[in-house]
Amino acid sequence: MSKKENIPPKNEPEKKFLIDSTMQKGNISYESLESFPQDYDFIQLIQKLKEIMGKVSKKKKSSTNKTNAQIKPEPQIQPNNSNDWTMQLAVINYLRRLLKFEKELFNQTFYGLKFYENILDCLNSIRSLLAQNALILFNEVFSIYIPETEEKNQKSPLINLIKMAIPSLILKANTSQSFIKNEAKTCLETIVSNMKYNDTLIALFQAMNTKKIADFELAYILSNKLVKNLGKEFFLNNKHFNNIMATFGSIYENNKNDLYKRRCKSLLGTFTEVMTKEEFDKKLDKCAKKEKDLINEILFVKNMNNTKKEIHHYTLKSKDKDKNSERPKSVCRTKPIVKKNINVKLINAKVEQKENCANNSSINQEAQKV
Repeated sequence: MSKKENIPPKNEPEKKFLIDSTMQKGNISYESLESFPQDYDFIQLIQKLKEIMGKVSKKKKSSTNKTNAQIKPEPQIQPNNSNDWTMQLAVINYLRRLLKFEKELFNQTFYGLKFYENILDCLNSIRSLLAQNALILFNEVFSIYIPETEEKNQKSPLINLIKMAIPSLILKANTSQSFIKNEAKTCLETIVSNMKYNDTLIALFQAMNTKKIADFELAYILSNKLVKNLGKEFFLNNKHFNNIMATFGSIYENNKNDLYKRRCKSLLGTFTEVMTKEEFDKKLDKCAKKEKDLINEILFVKNMNNTKKEIHHYTLKSKDKDKNSERPKSVCRTKPIVKKNINVKLINAKVEQKENCANNSSINQEAQKV
């Protein structure tokens, strides 16, 4: 009895911790985020955030099933149903404070516990305020926490976040809500400015490989900016140039629309602007045969003036322009009148033929009677 009395309940520390009500508000400016007080219990904070976002320790659950069947597995923690979205909003604001003042603890929570997956889910929330603040957090993540420039020191969770975030951000950037659209575009611009990696460019190329024209156009603009931001030295020293060209070539290969092909030609021209033509050719020679042939095909089409379809299309347009610009309006007005006169003459001629035939038939009948 004495042992049981001395053991405190497991959930007692979590019950004592209370979420600050000010953290349940939206659109808190970066400057107004306050630091944590001294001797702050971050352990209870992380436990509470895990409870709200529904994080579970699966290892402990599986071990209890194997060792002893009589022991009940750990129940799955579900998100708080009462004011659920405001509690998720509090999680976002706490993460923003950790990012600003406790970066190491933020990395352990946001990347180590994969909280970024839960924040990505918030982008699809029916609560627009929650989606907007999730975008604010992502924008601060990509602008404040910038990892080492060398790819060997890149952290894989950050790369996973970039791959998962870019398609969702492009989708949100083309939504009907203006404030969501603006936040998503700001976040994408931050990624293009700061996340200078192969995987960022490949993720944008993959986003271009879509049938939605609006998403394709936005991904094209961002890819064009990123190629320029990466610069000459990035591509000359790049060991994954073949993967970049393979992903780029799939856009041209999988889409037969002329718009996609023109954008691919233009984007390939940006590569040759960043590097010289000779430097680009040397990098292309080291690529696989499939990628090399595909890029050369794009280059060949790019150097041609126009295809047969384009020439036919342009000639039709030019003829229409010549008709509208060179010929006077009076000529255009008289043409249908002339057609009408011709039609009237034809009609009169047909009527006269019918009358003549009728007269001839009547004369023949009278002659037979006689």
